[in-house]
Amino acid sequence: MATALRTEIIDASDLVSADLVSAHLELKGPIAESLTPTAVVTAILSDRDAGVRAEVTAFLDDGTGATAVLRLAFTGTMPDTWALDRSGSFSGLLCPGSREWNAELHRRLREDESFARLIESYDGTIGISIGGRPVHIRCYRGQVLEVVARAIKGADFVLDIPGEVFIDLMTSGDNSFMETAMLGKMRSAGSGYEYLRMTSALIRIIDNARALAGTAGYVGAHTTSIETQQVA
Repeated sequence: MATALRTEIIDASDLVSADLVSAHLELKGPIAESLTPTAVVTAILSDRDAGVRAEVTAFLDDGTGATAVLRLAFTGTMPDTWALDRSGSFSGLLCPGSREWNAELHRRLREDESFARLIESYDGTIGISIGGRPVHIRCYRGQVLEVVARAIKGADFVLDIPGEVFIDLMTSGDNSFMETAMLGKMRSAGSGYEYLRMTSALIRIIDNARALAGTAGYVGAHTTSIETQQVA
């Protein structure tokens, strides 16, 4: 299968075994007899014992739009020779919300003067959830103190971004955060006031994540610097 995060291919012959970890079906309308399936891999990372974990979103389309969305996660075990030859294939940057991805986002936000200006009066934690994986961004008056899975005191609010929506945000021609939010593809929980107050900061976070995606090799992502982009 094509990873959708990178141009390399994982062939079925690469897998010694595969185990389904989780499955979630979301119905958006009546199921028609004839459906066209499409799928996108939203996260991929190395797993224990020379394995790989992949998270996949499949869409079932009846011609008028997605009738159902199926989100799957599975792990596969690789042959010893595969692990030796390609052990470096799966960077943590291909898994949004992983420790490596969080560390790289932290570095980028810490060095982003535009982001610092957007949070100069903010003392709190911005929360996002990418494909169910939490990312907490702890801020204090213009500084980014940490980007971790869970801050000690939690987040002021959490913006839930499904994995496939996040991939769309990373690979679209420009930052479509506001359009995506207005279409109801993302949901927020917690303080609505802080969420609205930090909207421009969230847009800038997506700018940095898009630049990160380009560096990491996401298919369709743009590698253009964000330095010249305008901040609302």
